[in-house]
Amino acid sequence: MNSPQADIRIKPAQLLDHAKKLEPFVDRFAKTLDAAAQVVDPMAFGLIGQACGLGALCGVAQTLGSDSIGHAKNVAQEQIDRVRTWSQHVDWYEQDVKANFEGISLD
Repeated sequence: MNSPQADIRIKPAQLLDHAKKLEPFVDRFAKTLDAAAQVVDPMAFGLIGQACGLGALCGVAQTLGSDSIGHAKNVAQEQIDRVRTWSQHVDWYEQDVKANFEGISLD
């Protein structure tokens, strides 16, 4: 019984489309980081909040959240860069393979 072979060929344009779909995520992460950069005012919690250290606790949570969002932004940008590079290599590789096969003579 023959098993069907998956068609795993990827066109460079498909990869570039994928990279373009990821770009809005980087923009959203950047905007989120800008919003998160605004420091929480300790006075927003009043005297009781200050006595309990809510401002400091929120500051720590804010820093950890900003670090996570920043990491996600960097990972998304790296993925875009890798996909674009991959699209260039796929195109080059297919052209190179085609040229090698065209050079084979069966005479």
